[in-house]
Amino acid sequence: MDNIWLFSVLKGIGYFFLQPVFYYAIILALVAGSIRVKRERSDFHSSVNDAFMELRFLFPIGIIMGLLLSIFTFVSGLPISIPFLIVYTCITILLSINGSFRLLSPAFTIGTAFMVLYAIVHLHVEIPFFDTYLQELTEPLFAAISLLIGFLMIIEGLLMAISGSKRIAPLLRKSKRGLSVGAFQGKRLWLLPILCFLPAGPLTSSLSWWPVIEWGTNTYSIMIVPFLIGYQQQVQTSLPKQRIKRLGFAVSSLGIVVSALALAGIWWGIFSVAAVLFAIIGRVLISYRHRHRENTTPYYFAPREKGILILDVIPGTPADKLGLKTGETIIKCNQQPVEDASDLYKAIQTNSAFCKLEVLDINGEVRFVQRALYEGEHHELGILYVEKRRKSA
Repeated sequence: MDNIWLFSVLKGIGYFFLQPVFYYAIILALVAGSIRVKRERSDFHSSVNDAFMELRFLFPIGIIMGLLLSIFTFVSGLPISIPFLIVYTCITILLSINGSFRLLSPAFTIGTAFMVLYAIVHLHVEIPFFDTYLQELTEPLFAAISLLIGFLMIIEGLLMAISGSKRIAPLLRKSKRGLSVGAFQGKRLWLLPILCFLPAGPLTSSLSWWPVIEWGTNTYSIMIVPFLIGYQQQVQTSLPKQRIKRLGFAVSSLGIVVSALALAGIWWGIFSVAAVLFAIIGRVLISYRHRHRENTTPYYFAPREKGILILDVIPGTPADKLGLKTGETIIKCNQQPVEDASDLYKAIQTNSAFCKLEVLDINGEVRFVQRALYEGEHHELGILYVEKRRKSA
């Protein structure tokens, strides 16, 4: 029996690498990185991170979260079906084919797949390929899918708070008055490998409570399914890390409510539908409220009267090694007041081997940082900022 389980697990891992979402996620991450680098070079004449940054965020934490969720799916015997995988894959590609990650929340990808399959079953839609699999589309399966949405939304929020606020891409845009202002685009992908069970196979269980979600079969096979989670939000009215963490908390809170409704759906099927609708509508409202706030609140990263407001810092540059942070303001360099990049460059030239900065941190407190400068290092320290409009003579 142990050999059967081992073989089934290895076969399930093999299925993971046969599914299109795995390869599509890699391509999507590489394309997103390339587009970001081109935009950064256009805005700042320098890229902040290389084109592989999105790819580096795709796997590590996603694998960890996937393994944690797989403990739950294994204990509960979470069912899955071939029609669901096909519809989910198609919807995931359709919702992100334009390069935007805004609709890659489980609420939208898995939620839409749920509604499509639910309509096929309850409207008695005949699809030749699906006919042999329609018996798998039972109420317990729909309950399992709705529960999966809730748990993945909890993880989505956690990923946004933990990983989504790291190395956020800066950009420049025009305000309503035509002035250049700074903003950040939170844009991230995570791929989660999750263990699920297919009907029929070599696996059986003597445990009376397994599977928790009983769906009319006594034999099973294992499949490791890649679920793609993504988000995309622009932040321009506050420090990006704080704002994205708040968004993550809101998404996780919504996921908890959706999970509670989905649990009720195990006994009363209508709650599964209610959970999915609540997930979709709630996720739309979270994004709408964020966008409305960003459009009606003054810009945070606008040029200041005094000093240079730091939009971002290029990794590995003197500014990074000096510990300068997004949202801080440089008010003096080598004891000379600075109001724009030209002043900063001139002040650096007064002592090209050493740099001492007076900085106003995000709490409004003054701090001093200093460091030796070496030949070949960035002539403006590696700081990204918003150019001030030059005063006419």
